[in-house]
Amino acid sequence: MYSYHKPTPITIELFGKDGFELRKKAVDFVEKVKVRGKEAGNEQEQTYGILAQMVIRKMLGLTIEPSENDSKGFDLLLPSGVKADIKCRGGTLPFQELYEGSGEVKREAKHNFFARQIWNKNLDAEIYIMTHLETPKAPRGQKTALPGTERQRKWKLYVCGWVSKERVKKEGVYLPIGSVTEQGSRWFAYRSHEIEFYNQHLNGFSDIKEIMSIEEKDVIEDSKKPMNLHLTSVDAIRLAIDLVGWEILNKNILEFLKEQLSVEKVPPILNSNQYYHLLRWLKGQGKVTDEEFKKLSEIMLEMAYEE
Repeated sequence: MYSYHKPTPITIELFGKDGFELRKKAVDFVEKVKVRGKEAGNEQEQTYGILAQMVIRKMLGLTIEPSENDSKGFDLLLPSGVKADIKCRGGTLPFQELYEGSGEVKREAKHNFFARQIWNKNLDAEIYIMTHLETPKAPRGQKTALPGTERQRKWKLYVCGWVSKERVKKEGVYLPIGSVTEQGSRWFAYRSHEIEFYNQHLNGFSDIKEIMSIEEKDVIEDSKKPMNLHLTSVDAIRLAIDLVGWEILNKNILEFLKEQLSVEKVPPILNSNQYYHLLRWLKGQGKVTDEEFKKLSEIMLEMAYEE
């Protein structure tokens, strides 16, 4: 039976000769067995997933390379009969439980699921094991850094924790194509239908081998957990400010959230100069005074042009 741990990522180094051999095996496997269809990620995403699967299989003492005939709905059949799917996304940055953003307020880390996979009844995984692959930059003109070279050291897999499929369905935030999300100091639009689920609400591991202890009753208990907040603290406050402005929420709810999330002021999505511009126009219309400018300056400052 699994015992809950706070989700603190386990870091597995994938550089050196052994790591390079695993990376090559993952690339070769995907070249040989490319999964087609809407549920499949692109070639790089598939390679990330296969590499993560190979690493975890090795750590668990299983055959490293999955069979070409294995189910496409899950990656591991645990001793208890629970079906586990290993999810992996990657990038050049290490996995960060909290990361820097604008306004000197840290953001909580999230994981993403392809919505089409979560809601496909033919993909019968019961739990997801969430991982992150840290890679070097891809060589110029190439889409991926894989497999890299034996001398590269910037290769790490972070095993973050697990969650039941039913809890992802119940709690995760579905965002359709074109929805915007914040990443550090930049914003980007999703190019696929995504479900966001926050790392702090995963079930963590103190040792990789704990994966093998997960039983059906653990999966059922996880699916019944109370609702968690799957937003950054900053976005929760931003949404509450909008809802107060629309007179949907009372202002005391906003104060409650600030206290619960330990966030007082949040950075704007639009540039501060746009807020000042609106106030100047309203002042010209006789609707505001210098008092409103003073209040705004306590939240954000106007930006002057600099080369």
